Amino acid sequence: MNKPIKSIIFDMDGTLLDSSYAMVQSVNYVRDSLGLPPLEKTFLEYHINQPDQDLPMLFYGTPQYVPEHRELFKTHYLENANLHVKVYDGVFETLDILKEMGIILSVATNASDFFAYNMLEHQKILHFFDFVVGANCVKSPKPEPDMLHLILDKSQVSFEHSLLVGDSIKDELAAKNAGIDFLFANWGYGEKSSKEKTINSLREIIQFLH
Repeated sequence: MNKPIKSIIFDMDGTLLDSSYAMVQSVNYVRDSLGLPPLEKTFLEYHINQPDQDLPMLFYGTPQYVPEHRELFKTHYLENANLHVKVYDGVFETLDILKEMGIILSVATNASDFFAYNMLEHQKILHFFDFVVGANCVKSPKPEPDMLHLILDKSQVSFEHSLLVGDSIKDELAAKNAGIDFLFANWGYGEKSSKEKTINSLREIIQFLH
């Protein structure tokens, strides 16, 4: 990083939280109600991280999400996430260190802010974050830069002093589109697509801050 980092923005699923099993279980719950066969976890992990994917069609065979599907998913996910969602190793310790360093910490997720607040609170890490932005908070989710622009505006930190940590091409493109540095989380669901810097655990962030 060329300049001191004052703000770190994290993707949530696949970066802070290992939630893919819970997600595929809930997607398959909805699919079962529609008479559709279950999807494999690897299929979901791949497609949710790719840009320009028609996820409603892939998941439910519909051109867009409908309220009934959203409600079924939401109910099942919230009832079962306690069993199947976990925080990745090193998250608590690293967030605590970063907070002690005075760095502004935020979450930018393509999930809704309702799910984000709920999951972060349940995993006891919500208090670390100054800002949480979900897809419903902006016009266009990642890979568009809208979420990052909103966080930069709220935090009053310029792009050259900010960093995004994520596990997908959507995150990487969002960082590029916003003009901020990016670290690829090598433990998540996505595949690296460029020569951007890679970390193999969240603790490794520290070495990039000076």
